[in-house]
Amino acid sequence: MFLKADLKSLFVFAAPLVCLAYISSGASARASSGASAQDDPNSQYILIQSSELTRETREIEVPVEVGVWKLQFNLQSTGGLDWTIITPSDRPLSTDMPNLTITNTREGATERRSILIWDPRPGKWKIRLSGSGKFTTSVTTQGELHVCCIQFFGRAAGFSMDRFQPVRGARHQAQIYTSGANIETIEFRLINEQGEAIAPIKFRQSDYSSPQSFTLLLDTPDRPFRVLARGRDTSGKNFQRVLGWLIRPQTSDPSGAGAGAGANAGANARTEGAQAEGGNRAQAWAPPQEWSQNLVEGEYNVIRAQLVSWNDELLNSEKSNPIGIRLKYSIRFPVDGSYSPFPSLQPARTGYGFTGALGMRVHKGMVEPEPDGAQKSNQWLFGGRGIFKAGVVYNFTVDLIPNYAFFNEQKGAFCLQTKAYIQQGGAGGIGSQTVLKERFEREVMSQTKIRYRLSISGADSDWRQPLLTENTYAPIAWYQSYRREGAGDCQ
Repeated sequence: MFLKADLKSLFVFAAPLVCLAYISSGASARASSGASAQDDPNSQYILIQSSELTRETREIEVPVEVGVWKLQFNLQSTGGLDWTIITPSDRPLSTDMPNLTITNTREGATERRSILIWDPRPGKWKIRLSGSGKFTTSVTTQGELHVCCIQFFGRAAGFSMDRFQPVRGARHQAQIYTSGANIETIEFRLINEQGEAIAPIKFRQSDYSSPQSFTLLLDTPDRPFRVLARGRDTSGKNFQRVLGWLIRPQTSDPSGAGAGAGANAGANARTEGAQAEGGNRAQAWAPPQEWSQNLVEGEYNVIRAQLVSWNDELLNSEKSNPIGIRLKYSIRFPVDGSYSPFPSLQPARTGYGFTGALGMRVHKGMVEPEPDGAQKSNQWLFGGRGIFKAGVVYNFTVDLIPNYAFFNEQKGAFCLQTKAYIQQGGAGGIGSQTVLKERFEREVMSQTKIRYRLSISGADSDWRQPLLTENTYAPIAWYQSYRREGAGDCQ
């Protein structure tokens, strides 16, 4: 049976937020921590620690996962400290290797050293420090794995890390995002400025159809802290990320905190006697009960649905004209829960100036057996979904049409959204629109048969391995069919 909501009542796009505030706050975080500045704001910390040695030796482990193409070790120190980088083969790093860039500078008593390594070997690296003196050491990385974009929530609103001023003992929810395709297990911790564990963080996977989104529930400690994530990648190698901003809890609601950060922190305080500067008692508050559901501590295996089988075929209209692609796929879910296994089809190869018109959108679909809670409405219900049972194989049939085609429910007919692709240039003028029109027409009128790349949100194949359609499709056949059946330009 077809679900009238065109599967949009069951399926939602699961796209991670892009938290520009987190990226932009990185420079301030590094400056306040005393760590060496990163050359690229897209780099992430594997670790950042500040401490002091007194005639002793200390080794700090640095897990490096598969897919890292840039690794940078940084040290800022005073006093006489020896600094050695130990490779995964348990030998000191040879400084004459061609893939290294080494920098040493000194300002007064402060020495700054860095070693940049391109294409490092995965495994357990180490920093070995010996001697006496104060130091801040950090390791940054760029690669395929990301843990970033955290946002904290309290009673009234959310706020970014650089605006987060929690009161000691307050409880907060946070949302954090990862690169879901290459993470097998994950856990979260609060750590202090020295990199030592303060407490594990309770968390859960926010949505079983979104392996890159996690909800954290943390109790604010009585000391400065950072958030650490660690686990194993899909190849079995350990990874670790530290969000660089050092959060300093307040003893009371700070007056004048911007963007509601202080107000929320005070309102969320559970500490008896927490006082706003004006003498008003901060309102005691406990988070909603649903925040605490299905929370775990420690290493957690990321849940993904199993794609059992799938195939593709040409989608024909009621008049037997080709208008898109029909996907058939079967999925088995690992645990009972709410899922949105939304399919995405994009051309496997795109050229310069690709307009996006040949990407595919869901038109309608069906699933058997029908999940609990499936919407029956004709409306597009963003966020609607069904409750799927563990171990049951669900069979999906989904009809997809090109992005430029739109089905008008009221008229019961298709129209073509050509203006959306021709007028993308906006203020670019007539010349720009002419170029866009030529690109659009070249794509939709192409006789070259193409394959499509398939991804299904929350499934074990979601961007983890290339899935290409078995069949090839000529875009001109779709465009001509729509025009032949009387589809005009959408108004």
